Amino acid sequence: MIRLSVTDLESFRYWRDDEESELPDLLRRLQHLDPPTDQMEAGRAFARLMERATVGEIEWATVDGWRFRFDLDAEIELAPVRELKIERVYQTPSGPVTLVGMVDGTTGKRVRDQKLTQRWDAEKYVDSLQWRAYLAMLGADTFTYDVFVGRYKGQDVTIGEYHPLTFYAYPDMAEDVQRAVNELAAIVAHHLPERVVANA
Repeated sequence: MIRLSVTDLESFRYWRDDEESELPDLLRRLQHLDPPTDQMEAGRAFARLMERATVGEIEWATVDGWRFRFDLDAEIELAPVRELKIERVYQTPSGPVTLVGMVDGTTGKRVRDQKLTQRWDAEKYVDSLQWRAYLAMLGADTFTYDVFVGRYKGQDVTIGEYHPLTFYAYPDMAEDVQRAVNELAAIVAHHLPERVVANA
């Protein structure tokens, strides 16, 4: 049994699509050998903020040393079910794979995920395996990225833009996810055998 996360799958997608990236780059990401950047730490703190947020309450907050101020004239939809852990077993030529993930929020067959970024770029989300995997794993219909654009000054982040971006399930989506899981599982089984657990 190989255990992979949706984040691993997205790391694989970035690596596969980057012509300059080499296999050791992917293996480092899969082993989490690189220390988190300030933006990654801010993103984690922001995720904790949004997990606890209540509609009409989001103006400013401090989480894990990061200070967030919202300078927005926008209505933000907050899902009633948040931080939902999901797992699904995929059968692959390299053996069974448990794909795990944590969705920021769900409402019926709609999934939401909050992103904190420094620059709005819709194109970076189009080819993502993240939204495809979560829709396939949950049997959901739509996946919306709630993209927040922040200006950083030390650990102060002023959020001045909000862009909801929605993607929809399509007929061959599950096959696309299965193919990516197969390919990543083959790499892990060959190059990271310690991630393969017998009879798990």
